[in-house]
Amino acid sequence: MSVLSRPAILLASASVAAGLLIAPAAAYAADTTTDLSAAQMKAAVQAVAAATDTASAQGWASDLDLNITFGGTTATGWQTIVTDREHGLLTASFAVQGQPATSVFLDEGAGGYESISDDSRTKAALKMIGRPTATYTFTADPTLTLADDAPSPLELVSPVAGAGTGAGTKTVHDDGSVDYVFTDTTVGTVTLHTDASSVLTAASTEFKEDEATLSQQIDYRYGPQTVTLPEAGTTVDAKTFAKGLAYLDMSGMVRTAAVSGAADTRRAAKGGKIKVATLRKLVRRDASETDQAAGGVDVVKVKNITSGVRVYATNPWTKKSVAYTVTASGRKVLVKKA
Repeated sequence: MSVLSRPAILLASASVAAGLLIAPAAAYAADTTTDLSAAQMKAAVQAVAAATDTASAQGWASDLDLNITFGGTTATGWQTIVTDREHGLLTASFAVQGQPATSVFLDEGAGGYESISDDSRTKAALKMIGRPTATYTFTADPTLTLADDAPSPLELVSPVAGAGTGAGTKTVHDDGSVDYVFTDTTVGTVTLHTDASSVLTAASTEFKEDEATLSQQIDYRYGPQTVTLPEAGTTVDAKTFAKGLAYLDMSGMVRTAAVSGAADTRRAAKGGKIKVATLRKLVRRDASETDQAAGGVDVVKVKNITSGVRVYATNPWTKKSVAYTVTASGRKVLVKKA
């Protein structure tokens, strides 16, 4: 399931909270309400999914308002999605209260784009790698498809159409539109608003747990949509950008690997004589762990020297280097900056 299909979770992870009063459905002169079993509701929701998928064959768009309350703290968030199914393109933007918006793009058969945060660290990395004006990273992925990696309209509300659906009610209005209200095991109370053709036009959810309440309301529109991808001059390869971020911490990473490796070697010796083979093994292990903690970028190198190892790195853009030696000396492990 695409991360885009769970905007509520995605925004909640930013540690925000907000209150929501979901606007009630409009009053109609003649409403007919019927109780549906879980099986009947599941079939109804799946019928809505099928009708909505047909309506969105060329494209669709949504506007989502997210609200969270937690421990008396409140905040809001929003998300917009525009999907051009004819050309295999999607863009989504989202933000939480008081924070800048983030945008992503999916290009079927090519890959995905993600906006770069505007902070001193990212600016330093972009300047270092020679791409100071880049605003998006690009990750190539020829296997990417909207069918597998993007949500359908209903998945924004119920991640798997009908799978977690409980019993509920069906209210038919005099204009033929319908409201379905049920409980979904993953998102709480769900209300689906459909037109007379069973096409989803709006939806809302409310999930409560302990002191937290998470609610969202979504409006939809269907038909051809236009998505404009970021220009090549504004993008940088995601791996290159990640590498640049890691090399900002090159000096600290090398020192951490050397010092941690030395400490682990001392513990392994248990007060006895230091074994060079053990020292080399543990320093290499800690160097690898240091790289993994920095996003898996191969920054720290280890080379055997007499009685130990040399731990070092060279910045590929600035050409600056940093190195430490870690050597065995009887019962001691010596760490020196080279």
